[in-house]
Amino acid sequence: MMQFKLNFKTRHAGMAALTTIVVLAGLILFNLLFQSIPAQWDMTRKKLFSLTDQTISLMENLDQDVMIYFLAKPGQEPVDILEVLEQYAGSSSRINLDIVDPDRNPTLVSQYADDGESITNGSVIVVSGDYSRVIDRLDLYSISYSQQGQPQVLGMTAEQRITSALAYVTSGREPLIYILEGHNEFTLDELNLQDVVIKANFSVRTLNLLKMGTVPEDADVVVILSPERDLTENESASLGNYLENGGALFISRDLTGGDMRHMDALLERFNLMVVPGVVMEKDTNRLLPGMGNNPLFFSPRLAEENPVTDSLKENSLDAFVFTAMAVQETATKKRNLKFTPLLNSSESSWLRRDLSNSSEFRTAGDLPGPIAVATSLAETNRETGKEDGARIIVLASGQSLSALPGLGQIKANIEFFINSLNWLSDLEESINIPSKSLFRLPVQINALQAWIYAAICVLLIPLLIIITATVILYRRKHL
Repeated sequence: MMQFKLNFKTRHAGMAALTTIVVLAGLILFNLLFQSIPAQWDMTRKKLFSLTDQTISLMENLDQDVMIYFLAKPGQEPVDILEVLEQYAGSSSRINLDIVDPDRNPTLVSQYADDGESITNGSVIVVSGDYSRVIDRLDLYSISYSQQGQPQVLGMTAEQRITSALAYVTSGREPLIYILEGHNEFTLDELNLQDVVIKANFSVRTLNLLKMGTVPEDADVVVILSPERDLTENESASLGNYLENGGALFISRDLTGGDMRHMDALLERFNLMVVPGVVMEKDTNRLLPGMGNNPLFFSPRLAEENPVTDSLKENSLDAFVFTAMAVQETATKKRNLKFTPLLNSSESSWLRRDLSNSSEFRTAGDLPGPIAVATSLAETNRETGKEDGARIIVLASGQSLSALPGLGQIKANIEFFINSLNWLSDLEESINIPSKSLFRLPVQINALQAWIYAAICVLLIPLLIIITATVILYRRKHL
């Protein structure tokens, strides 16, 4: 019988090869097991890839089933949107997700399309009972257009839209806002806000108080956008009665120089007054160099922990106002109302009341800052102290909602407006779900850091490898 005798080197090489195979097999097995574990950790500071607490709270309180259809061809689903939808389905047993190929299921898709319109591939349909909401694929992202008309994706608004749709289909509630007309106000179309407001789950109608006499009972919010003419006495009285019965009012004002006594009387009835003049900001950190550091154009400070401004702070969005007036609480308090400044200028600012004064410095007739340029007002219950009754928001820079020269429409200003409508209509679940930025800032290093990293990669690491190999070779030769 032949016996094979292996010398030492052969045995050593065999052991080395066997060890290598076992290690590789272990790594492959570990990788397969790890991939099968559905565990994810969102390590981004702003939790970009997680659902917000408000969405989770809404889903925990669902008492009816919801079906979400994602229109996409199998294998071609946008991964970012699919991951968001899977989080919804995975967070609640009430929510089911189905990926539907619109080419193979035209009948299912067509029953949710408006007459004469089609639903595009990549869109999301949220259905519960008799209610449904279609979210177009472009509405799942925050898109900005350059002056040449080129689109640029700035962020993802999928959670914003889907949670809003969930709130609608499970409650059937779509707040109704009335846009006052008859005083040369802006319309939502003129401000490019009509589509934004509708997508935020609001129904919109116009209101002519001269014809109707009173505010309709189904009004959730009345909106007045930069009127150039005053209200009549009857209109002021009608709006006052509406507010006294628990109504809600958003009003933006601009400096017109006209007589606004009835408008002012309405606000004073609720402890508010708009002070004519223009706010001049001198804090250079709040001015835009691109606007020549114009003191009339500035970024106001946001209120601390307020449902109207929280999403702006969390998403690092800067609002901008220009030729703003001041909003103050009246010295005499006629009602039990909570006054909250939402947007303020800095301590370095002032309100220039004498518009013929061209001085660049604060003078005797100016009101010192900080100046409130937007405020909210909520009626409170005298016994409980809780908000109960009328709600008002005043923005003393109405043109800030329009497109600004050289800047276009300010995203933060639009979000401020929508948040205001949500708060006024008591739609808490839509507030504070900001769009999630998709910007990835490049790593910035200075010259010294660049030399250090280059030395490590080009010199140190190769040198360590050479030294290690030399030591191993030396030891093997002397075994």
